[in-house]
Amino acid sequence: MAVEQKERQMIFTTKLVDESTDKINDGIVIKRYQNPWLKSEIGLRRSGVSFKMTADEQSEYIKCALDVHYFTEKYSKVKTEDGSINNIKLREYQKEMLNSFVNNRFSILMASRQVGKTISSSIFMLHTILFSNDKNIMIVANKGDTAVEIVDKIKSIYSLLPYFLKPGIKTWNQ
Repeated sequence: MAVEQKERQMIFTTKLVDESTDKINDGIVIKRYQNPWLKSEIGLRRSGVSFKMTADEQSEYIKCALDVHYFTEKYSKVKTEDGSINNIKLREYQKEMLNSFVNNRFSILMASRQVGKTISSSIFMLHTILFSNDKNIMIVANKGDTAVEIVDKIKSIYSLLPYFLKPGIKTWNQ
């Protein structure tokens, strides 16, 4: 019962999340109520964790919710072919693509290969998941591998977001 009260009383901040992350990275086993991560997997915010945003974090959250371009260029990161992690810099046609997704219920793209359609679509879907509680996402592709690739991109971008932008996760395998 005392542990349950401690768990209910633990309110995380970015500083506490960073401290817990450092402990986990150093191999220190911490109690569940002190761990903001799902199954101690850094990058996956555990569901039901109380988190108090600073005024700056609240402001950034609102900016991200209102502007998919801001969210993309400021907080969306991807792993490159060489293994490094970099922020995404949108090209003009990708901005137009995102605008089309935002402003239209249905969109059809006619574009050549390797121009960033998958990453742009993945970012838009993640943005919708994060900031539109009244919407659902469905991924349909001509091959199962393509659908899995899109889900993996969404998961990868999510895991690299700052803690304050992430909703909690109950299951990560679906």
